[in-house]
Amino acid sequence: MSEHIDGTLSSQLEPALYRRAPYLLPGEPEDLFAGGGEMGAHMRAFDWAATSLGPVEGWSQSLRSAVSICLTSRFPILIYGGPELLVIYNDAFIPYFGRKHPELALGRPGREAWPEIWHIIGPMLEGVLATGRATWADDLMLAINRNGYLEETYRTFSYSPIGIEAGRVEGVFNAVNFTTERVIGERRLHTLRQLAEHVSESRTPEAACRQVARTFAANPADVPFALLYQWDEPHAQATLVGSAGLETDVDASRWPLAQVAATGRMEVLTDVHARFGALPGGPWDESPHTAVLLPISQPGQKVPYGVLVAGVSPRRALDDSYRSFFEMAAGHVASAVANAQAYEAERRRAEQLAELERATQDALRREQRYAAELEAKQRLLDAVLQQMPAGVIISEPSGRMTFFNHQQEELVRGPMHRANSVAEYTGFHGFHPDGRPLQTEEWPLVRALLQGEVVTDQELLVERHDGERATVRVSASPVRDPEGRLIAGVAITRDVTRHKEQEAELRRRVEFEQQLIGIVSHDLRNPINAITLAAHALLRREELDARATKSASRILSSAERATRMIRDLLDFTQARLGGGISLERRPTDLRHLVDQVLDEVGVAWPERHLEVRQRGCTRGDWDSDRMAQVVSNLVTNALKYSPMDTPVSVELRGGDEAVELWVHNDGPPIPPELLPRLFEPLQRGTLQADRASRSIGLGLYIVKHLVEAHGGTVAARSGQGRGTTFTVRLPRSPGALAHH
Repeated sequence: MSEHIDGTLSSQLEPALYRRAPYLLPGEPEDLFAGGGEMGAHMRAFDWAATSLGPVEGWSQSLRSAVSICLTSRFPILIYGGPELLVIYNDAFIPYFGRKHPELALGRPGREAWPEIWHIIGPMLEGVLATGRATWADDLMLAINRNGYLEETYRTFSYSPIGIEAGRVEGVFNAVNFTTERVIGERRLHTLRQLAEHVSESRTPEAACRQVARTFAANPADVPFALLYQWDEPHAQATLVGSAGLETDVDASRWPLAQVAATGRMEVLTDVHARFGALPGGPWDESPHTAVLLPISQPGQKVPYGVLVAGVSPRRALDDSYRSFFEMAAGHVASAVANAQAYEAERRRAEQLAELERATQDALRREQRYAAELEAKQRLLDAVLQQMPAGVIISEPSGRMTFFNHQQEELVRGPMHRANSVAEYTGFHGFHPDGRPLQTEEWPLVRALLQGEVVTDQELLVERHDGERATVRVSASPVRDPEGRLIAGVAITRDVTRHKEQEAELRRRVEFEQQLIGIVSHDLRNPINAITLAAHALLRREELDARATKSASRILSSAERATRMIRDLLDFTQARLGGGISLERRPTDLRHLVDQVLDEVGVAWPERHLEVRQRGCTRGDWDSDRMAQVVSNLVTNALKYSPMDTPVSVELRGGDEAVELWVHNDGPPIPPELLPRLFEPLQRGTLQADRASRSIGLGLYIVKHLVEAHGGTVAARSGQGRGTTFTVRLPRSPGALAHH
């Protein structure tokens, strides 16, 4: 027996009560199911008398009304009727049962119709039956089997009691809004946005592919795994340049990469499991059975840079929207690669420009040595200068301009003023970087002509024909014949306006960030010191009880951690602002210092085992406080990133001129991609954030600067099965050998 919401008792185990409800209105079943479309027909043909609901004419008015609303609604509605929660649904709900419709759904108990999700929705439905209270969920993920496989779906729905006005719950009314396409669409759109945001960041195609792989790895639900191959068309060879979801590469020859590179079209493989066995399924337990291969190419590009291989979620069908997602993702990959290639081309062009400038200077000097060939070489020089990606002006000793190239006119955005003498150089409008007008005798070409001066990369502001000012760098040189007579002057002008704007913006950002860190770190010291002093004062008071002592100790511990973080930030700022970290050298025994540091560290890590070994003399002239900071950072780092049951070993090796400090732990290896950046600021030896210790990622950066301030070096080695070892090499004294 169970209790109604009005306090009366009823039986949940006697379905006959539902068939004998005395308040039902008369009527035939056909009247109830009229206008119900396909499901109305199915329900008229269904033998309800054989179920726990009993004949339709025995259904309560509440249940009949709910069924009528369900069948005539265009919104997906499902009703769970009776104590067995038998399934009734309308035409709009048919697609969501898939193959189960109608035999495995209509009139079946809910646990039989939805066995794969009953552990989720069953308790919710039974809660409505037991309490008479409605419940709901927003965008709930349910993996349903409607097409022969578990499918990732999302829905927003409510469960409302039916018949509660009669004193008992006769069923549950389920109104559903299927939000699968919206939820998955938003998730995929986020990935595409991330790809688009990183398009211009990478400087090489390989770096672009690695960034793309990291972006795919953040969405394993849609991209369980991804492989990015560079395609070598002449040799028909593929090189893996980026991967996500796979720890190791698979046999590239088993993918139809050559076919995709040749056709430029997407290929879909439906036998991935047969080809490669089980592959990562992202967040799902199943292995993908399908993968797509897309060319990494820009529109109109005949030979693609490479091929993207992406796994298809084992819980989603490869429909048009899924295909479109992969196609747009491949487009972003191609854009990132194209941008990186353009950057490389621009870099090479700049190198060629510098080389061409040097070649031009050599050519001018050769003209001085070979006066007899001046006319022929002048024609050759004119042809070369017209092709230079920089403005070039050549004048006679009087200042009369005899040559300027097209690039010079493009730089001033109009026709060049052809001066016939130095006096006519007043027709040019130039300014110093501080805005002062450039006098005639200050033009680099005039200085070369009148004073024989070689001017290199003088920075000026030039007023163009449209009134705008361009920042340029001008180099000028006199040209002399073999006898040393001045025969010409040449000026080369490069437009660096955009470069200067970018340089100024970067400098402003860096200076602001570094000064802000320094100011904040310095100003935080005073309140932290006050907190520390207050905590110490509290702990010295004898009348404190255990609880107050514990609180004061916790305050002191937090203040000390904040002090260490501020110290790291100040060291970081001092190092980045160029001042360097100051040292106070004095005779120090590194073994004695290591023992002291390990005693202090052991208090915080009482359960860990620390080992120390020494070979040779360990004395030298060092800043003992700073070296204690180095040892503490390295040992604490080793403890944090190694298993609790493994030791951390410290080894000291004394040589003739230097002492080496080795700190080793048996923890998991540092990812190879992190090793080159390990000693950079805000970096850690793991891809996961160190939330437990609230580390800000400056420890190893400061270790590097402290060691280098002593004239030493620090390096790290890490590998699978070999643990991680940091090696510090310290000269015993600056510029002197050790004295034993």
